[in-house]
Amino acid sequence: MWQKLLGVVVFALVSNAWAGTNDVLVDNAWLRESVPGQNTVSLQLNLTSIKPARLVAVSSPLADAVKMQILFPAGRGKMKAREVNSLRLPRRHTVVFGEGGVALMLVGLKQELNAGDHVPVTLTIELADKHIRKLEVVAEVRRLELSYKQHSGRSVQDHR
Repeated sequence: MWQKLLGVVVFALVSNAWAGTNDVLVDNAWLRESVPGQNTVSLQLNLTSIKPARLVAVSSPLADAVKMQILFPAGRGKMKAREVNSLRLPRRHTVVFGEGGVALMLVGLKQELNAGDHVPVTLTIELADKHIRKLEVVAEVRRLELSYKQHSGRSVQDHR
């Protein structure tokens, strides 16, 4: 009887250690292509942590900086952004960047981003046990689809 109990305890400890490599999952990382002169773009991705954790840094060699932001209403249909140093990743919850009031902004683009390009991004995660994990992600650049068009008299301009 005690051998079975010992076996269960050992299995639980080994399972916990094994899960360490997959305790943070990233998927659906993408950004829109940029237009000439644009130096900031929003990075969209889904980040799920199996254990409580914090996103403490984000970087990309194609940008001077990546800012983590909390978005909140500023009245009259406008939104404001507040930069934060880290973002909490609740246990077993997917944080969808680009929705729900959180955003990642690549600032100071070093080149134009064209549809089909791939942008390397490094996410630095601090787990609840204070271990740091760096995740290398490749974000796909998708075609810019305009949500509005500028009307000027009889002509329509799409400003690409």
